[in-house]
Amino acid sequence: MTQVLLVGGALIFEPEWNQLPAGFVPDRLDRLMRRAPRAWHTLREPWSDGAAHLEWLARTFSVPGDPPACAAYSWRAVSGEGGSQAYESDVWFCDPVHLSLEPERTVLSAIDAPALAEAENRELFNEAADAAKEHAAVLREAAGRWYLFPREPWALRTMPLQAALGASIEARLPQGAHASHWRRLLNEVQMRWHASRVNRERDSRGQQVANGLWLHGGGPWRKLEPSRFGQVHSGDPVVLGWWQAADAAKATTRSDSLTVWPHLFGPYWRRDWSAWAAAWAQLDLAIASLRSASGAGPRRSLELVTCGRQGVATFTLGAGTSLLPWRRRALRECLLESVTS
Repeated sequence: MTQVLLVGGALIFEPEWNQLPAGFVPDRLDRLMRRAPRAWHTLREPWSDGAAHLEWLARTFSVPGDPPACAAYSWRAVSGEGGSQAYESDVWFCDPVHLSLEPERTVLSAIDAPALAEAENRELFNEAADAAKEHAAVLREAAGRWYLFPREPWALRTMPLQAALGASIEARLPQGAHASHWRRLLNEVQMRWHASRVNRERDSRGQQVANGLWLHGGGPWRKLEPSRFGQVHSGDPVVLGWWQAADAAKATTRSDSLTVWPHLFGPYWRRDWSAWAAAWAQLDLAIASLRSASGAGPRRSLELVTCGRQGVATFTLGAGTSLLPWRRRALRECLLESVTS
């Protein structure tokens, strides 16, 4: 039995390392990582640059597409709608975002300063949904996410929101045969939102305004190859949707489990290294809990999969790994993405 703990935003570069306080990783986890067997991989798909854990997940569940389809699986997981329509319709994530103008670039951020209130979200959604109808598309909402259903499939190459957060959007905008379709819809939504009461009031309070939409994750739902995981623990409906599409109902015979731990990635993309360092104490507790739950035995192990921009380092925290002092490495070597050996 192998428990896999996936942690996005866990690997950093030298300039970030120099900003961190000493001893930010608790001693217990420090010893485990420095002495554990480790495998290193570099993932080079352009669509996941900035969030390597997304590509790791897509590969793990054998999701087709470049980039892989996400929204249709998420929609099916949270909306309760299945049947033949799920096989036929393209679905896109259509997330409200904040775009800030900086010298020679436009930077994308999630709207979290503060997040949209329910009434604000509803008013902006209604404006965007009305615009979508005029552009042969339907905008729907489920479990706090917005989903766009174009009447005809769109041929577009996009970048996941997580990979674009905190980055310049110029090289990350949707490209392809239907890019002009999307730009026309986006422009109309932006004009409506510019005049929106919601944004005027948020701006007057010094809060982030919703001044853009990020389109990504498009494609149809397809059945996936069986997964190795009998259990998946994640708050992300994309991951749950992929697992369900990989015959989750038949997964009871599989003993491996996957836990997606998201709490480092937020500080990581915001470059909030104080909060990032503090989150390692929570991760230490999560790992201790998983190790305790798995019990002892030669066939039981925990794999800690740490991801950064393009790098993935897998630490095997099996029974006895903390008792191998000759396998010790520096913590810096464990967490720097530029170290590949």
